Amino acid sequence: MNEPILKIHWERFTAHVDLDIVTATNLLLPYTNDPIDQLILLSEGCANTNYKVTFKNGTPAIVVRIYVREKTALQRELGIHKLVKSIIPVPRHLYTDASCNNYTYPYAIMEWIDGYLMREVILKKDEIAISECAFEAGEYLNKLRQIRFSEGGFFQEHMKIRPFNHDEQYLPFVTMLLQDSVVKESLGNNLYAAAQAFVIKNAPMLPDEHGSNLTHADYDPANMLVRQVNGKWKIAAILDWEFSFAGTYLLDIGMMLRYSHKLPACYENKFIAGIQENGFHLPAIWKKQAKLMDFLCLLNLARYNPPAERPKMNNDVVSLIADTIKNWESF
Repeated sequence: MNEPILKIHWERFTAHVDLDIVTATNLLLPYTNDPIDQLILLSEGCANTNYKVTFKNGTPAIVVRIYVREKTALQRELGIHKLVKSIIPVPRHLYTDASCNNYTYPYAIMEWIDGYLMREVILKKDEIAISECAFEAGEYLNKLRQIRFSEGGFFQEHMKIRPFNHDEQYLPFVTMLLQDSVVKESLGNNLYAAAQAFVIKNAPMLPDEHGSNLTHADYDPANMLVRQVNGKWKIAAILDWEFSFAGTYLLDIGMMLRYSHKLPACYENKFIAGIQENGFHLPAIWKKQAKLMDFLCLLNLARYNPPAERPKMNNDVVSLIADTIKNWESF
């Protein structure tokens, strides 16, 4: 685990938003007028900007989350938090403003939750800690799997689902990605030809878009806060739901296992054990289906992250695409 993994070296999509104490004080006024002590930029993540805010009078710290990438993401994330809060640990929204009337971007004031990113725990190589964290992640994914919808699609206002159009269905979408010029440039001639043949051969394994569940769509250790409770690692919060949609839990499995070939075997084994802990049995070809869904996501990442703009991210994504094709028969 000495090479860069788990997105630790990926470049950001956009620069962090600079927030000074005067501006932050104004943003916080609908929630509190307590004097700010410190603004601490939370550097994790590739798009939105998050600041931890501490107060001079000892008021509990909060987080200001600024939605830079997409203006509708705040309302979607708020709706999903309301949907899952009784079964999945998520931070509370204390105040939100999606109007952009008082600030350039939508923003939320959120509960601060103490903990470490699961990624940090994994990189310390303690297999007991890795096993405990991964098992919890599997248990929570199984709970997400049980939040069902009648059709696949994207969440709109008030959590209404807009069904996938033809081009957004899994096979047409991955076919379109393979025609993209940035994808072709990123993969190079040999890997591009291998990727085309790979998709043609394995397309029948893509899951059905119709019977759907709540899919986080960024389910990985960089979006999970963990902490020790009575000497055992537990998930304190699952973060960053802005990409969520009505899809397949197999995508979340694929994302969680994206780097599993570079991690101790206990990571994958305990994660899958957590999913199946309460009697659910994964399909016989679950791993191939999950890897196919992640393959689609990796191609999409290559499309939006050209080598000239984000070379580290692009190189890692291309390497993961090549690894999927190379190791396919072992899945």
